[in-house]
Amino acid sequence: ICRLLVLVGPVILLALGISYLFFAPKEANHYFGYRTYFGMGSVQAWRFTQRLAGIVLGALGLVLTGVMLVISMGFAGMEVTDMVWAALKCLGVEAVLALVANGGICLAATFRFDRKGEYRGKKKK
Repeated sequence: ICRLLVLVGPVILLALGISYLFFAPKEANHYFGYRTYFGMGSVQAWRFTQRLAGIVLGALGLVLTGVMLVISMGFAGMEVTDMVWAALKCLGVEAVLALVANGGICLAATFRFDRKGEYRGKKKK
């Protein structure tokens, strides 16, 4: 059960990354997609946010799946309590990395676009 528990999070991140990258709607909506305040202002802001979320979450899910697979193979020789504590540590690391990735995506959208979805720093005529 601990091996399965450790691998669920990275596989979900990988699935979300693939869905945001390849199956995201073309325009902003309130049902599916990676929604941020600054990412929903225009179509180009929406597409940028979906692409960035797909790349970041997909890469994080892929790397974490490999790392957690290697770590979970070492669970075989452990006692039950040690295995549970190791699994909890792995879950904590996964959660922190997922929060950092989400924060980075939101900050990238915030710094790239204004609230109307237009590029920041673009000179007005």
